[in-house]
Amino acid sequence: MSAALPWHQSQWDNLLSRIAQDNLPHALLLTGRRGVGKQRLALQLAARLLCTEDQPEPCGQCKGCRLILAGTHPDLKVIQPPEDKSVISVDQIRELTHYLSLTALCGGYQVVLISPADAMNVNAANSLLKTLEEPPANTLMLLMSDRPSALTATIRSRCQLISFGKPAQDIALAWLKTQQPELDANIANIALELADGAPLRAAEMVAQGGLNQRTEMLDDLEQIVAGRCDPIEIAKKWLKLGKKESLYWVYGWLVDMVRMKVVNQAPYLTNTDIAPRLSKIAAKIELSLLYKRLDQVSEALRLEDNPSLNAELLLEGVLIGWTPRR
Repeated sequence: MSAALPWHQSQWDNLLSRIAQDNLPHALLLTGRRGVGKQRLALQLAARLLCTEDQPEPCGQCKGCRLILAGTHPDLKVIQPPEDKSVISVDQIRELTHYLSLTALCGGYQVVLISPADAMNVNAANSLLKTLEEPPANTLMLLMSDRPSALTATIRSRCQLISFGKPAQDIALAWLKTQQPELDANIANIALELADGAPLRAAEMVAQGGLNQRTEMLDDLEQIVAGRCDPIEIAKKWLKLGKKESLYWVYGWLVDMVRMKVVNQAPYLTNTDIAPRLSKIAAKIELSLLYKRLDQVSEALRLEDNPSLNAELLLEGVLIGWTPRR
């Protein structure tokens, strides 16, 4: 069982204190930017409650801990969108309600993780509300969300909030170094900046080659702007790299290009390492058109989870506007 992440320590100590005082609420809402480790803390708390040893941290050796490590603990329920969907349905919550009506098989807590909680549709949220209003004894529901404002006020009001801010940069960088000792300090800084300060997201970006993907995509965009390649072919290529990831990169570039156009020396840029390349692209495009493209990418991001939309056409629509006018 992993120890608490360095930037989680105060929240973790508070939770341990509440466990010792038998003062845990029936529902917690964990919020913070993506990649800050909300689910990791939730699993750690679940392990502590389901561990059969009487000690502050989960032991990792007892039957409860071994079942959690195997992903088969009968008193731990994880609710998330099905693999091929982006929504938590009312049927999933109804199944959860039935699950909570049964006695805990190991005789202690029943712990439920809902992630992301804002993926619940209206009917699912309403169904969950009934359980939150009349929770069974010895039950802890852990809701996680990057966007707590997307949850209904009635759901939020029935959960106690644990929020995670942006970790201090020195702490985040030190943790990244422990995960990947060979990681160049400059690359670590760039990854952390692109991840909006979220260490787990930065580590994932480096491990999955996200920085190389970003460079390759910028090469493609420069070729499109110069009229040297077909945006439709690039859209096919980007779809293989990942639709959502591709849109996020373009969105970040556009935000930086708008900042460059509005202010001669923008006080803050996300893509500092490629700022000269973005500046050259921005110099060829009017500010009003950059805003238009930013709106277009924002709309594409809003729609990208819609299964009825053709992902390739969505990317084509974003890229065709970059071709030079004849």
